Amino acid sequence: MTAKLKGYSAAQRNLAHAIRQKVIKNYPWQEAKPDRLLSELECITSPMFFIKYQKQLISGNIKQALTDYGNNNYARRVGYATGKRNGF
Repeated sequence: MTAKLKGYSAAQRNLAHAIRQKVIKNYPWQEAKPDRLLSELECITSPMFFIKYQKQLISGNIKQALTDYGNNNYARRVGYATGKRNGF
């Protein structure tokens, strides 16, 4: 079951939904663990993930997009936890 996209504007959610559907439709089934990647794509609720990583996703670089997303989220959370964000 695909997770509902949350937040942002209706236009952004619609764009993200269209990107997600296109990526899933053209999913690279030849991947070593396709079910895991597909599950990760379906669980993401942030429209910005699909918008920000649109080029990577559509070109088939799903693993890289998910890795970049995870790394960026981790760095952002560390920044909040340590107070070292936005120049603080």
